Amino acid sequence: MITTKKGDSVKRVAILLLLPCAAAFAEAQLYFGADCAGASEYFTVTNPGTDPEEEKALFNSAQIKAGYGDIKGYALELDFGYGRYDKNIFSPKDTDYYYFDLSLIKAFDFHIGVFPFFKVGFGTGELEVDRTLVNSISSGSFYGGIGTYIPIAFGFDFEASVIYRDKSWEDLQMVGAQVESGSYIVEPYLGIDYRF
Repeated sequence: MITTKKGDSVKRVAILLLLPCAAAFAEAQLYFGADCAGASEYFTVTNPGTDPEEEKALFNSAQIKAGYGDIKGYALELDFGYGRYDKNIFSPKDTDYYYFDLSLIKAFDFHIGVFPFFKVGFGTGELEVDRTLVNSISSGSFYGGIGTYIPIAFGFDFEASVIYRDKSWEDLQMVGAQVESGSYIVEPYLGIDYRF
């Protein structure tokens, strides 16, 4: 009769659970890239006791990214971006918007020379504003979208994608009340990646 230690079965279960994760990243590579986007963002500003006000502003951005994953499978990606709005929303002078995004990507290989993918993630950002007591406001967002990778040559691929992003903005303190804000944007991205 073979006897095993109590911890051996736990180790076996852990190995069995880790195998699918290892397989998902079996051909994973480190990659870097750059993207640009431009689209209209729709804001809703709510003052207590009044009807919500809606505003639209054009948002242009550029970002650099680093990721680890397989162009035909899963990837994790971290983006750092910079953007500007074409009008002031929160103050007489809104300027720079800096943001970070963390994405989970699932790509597919249909043997057609391109790799379509789904992307979901969340982000955080900081918009510089010109208010009496506040010089920046924060945002948080969740997003999801689709896209495709098109391999070019020498480790480079072209990326085209579009995501829907829902943002919540930090409440602004007004005289005796807090102003709540939210926005959404459909962002088309074009970029290039290099995979090692």
